[in-house]
Amino acid sequence: MAYRWKTQINQLAKAGANIEIIPEATHNTLIATINPNPTLNAHTMTLFMRAPSDHPRNKLRSDLMRQAFMLEALNTDVIDARGESIIAHLWTLIIFGDYMAYYLAMAYGADPSEEDAFVNFKRSLS
Repeated sequence: MAYRWKTQINQLAKAGANIEIIPEATHNTLIATINPNPTLNAHTMTLFMRAPSDHPRNKLRSDLMRQAFMLEALNTDVIDARGESIIAHLWTLIIFGDYMAYYLAMAYGADPSEEDAFVNFKRSLS
């Protein structure tokens, strides 16, 4: 789901987005908080996706990582999947992410259907 959110934000809102997968993020991304960039960090948001189907150890990793980020003054939030099954968790995250990307595009004044950068890139390849 995180990868889908990233691509939707990139394509619809014309904005940068990155993903990290737990547990790998606890090895690499957490280390990056040692030398924070206050200017950049003030303009970023780290979203933690959670679902009832997550492995308990990864839930703990996510909670501890979020706590470490907040202690370094990084903006964070949690998005909880809903439903009784894994498929329901996936669908609630898909729908929420699509709406979020669309509303982010509106906030930026970006046209979600506009793809000039991609069209120009393909022209350059020709």
